[in-house]
Amino acid sequence: MLSKVLKFSGACTFGMVFLTGCGLFGGGEQPKPPYEPKKLEAQARGITVAKSTPYNCKILGEVEGKDNVGDRSGATRELLREGAINDLRNEASYVAGEGKRAMIAITKEEVKCIATVGKARQNVDCTNGLPNGATNGVLVSQRIHAQVFDCGEK
Repeated sequence: MLSKVLKFSGACTFGMVFLTGCGLFGGGEQPKPPYEPKKLEAQARGITVAKSTPYNCKILGEVEGKDNVGDRSGATRELLREGAINDLRNEASYVAGEGKRAMIAITKEEVKCIATVGKARQNVDCTNGLPNGATNGVLVSQRIHAQVFDCGEK
């Protein structure tokens, strides 16, 4: 009787390890951490994004903001753009300096994806969507260029 109980418990233990072993012993793929946009730094909170060139302001230069998806999941165009604009405003705050009322006017945006073109996976420009002939696109990065303007003291 005892040998039957031991055999049954051994079979149960083997079954549990066999059924859950893939997750316990690294056989399954680990989930990727969620994508989060780049953070806006405190000194950049006052930087305004203008739709066009602001009047009565002095141009200080040009900056680039960028964000990358990396090895994370759940990135959307909106979140990727938010991260690139946050980085752009952070960079503009260093150009403008403290105590200035600064604005940025976006001059160029570029979105990169990895997509299947023919039978190969390639980096493609997907700013205006996937190009003709490309399928299964995955977001990779976004870059935004802008001019920085000094619009006086705060």
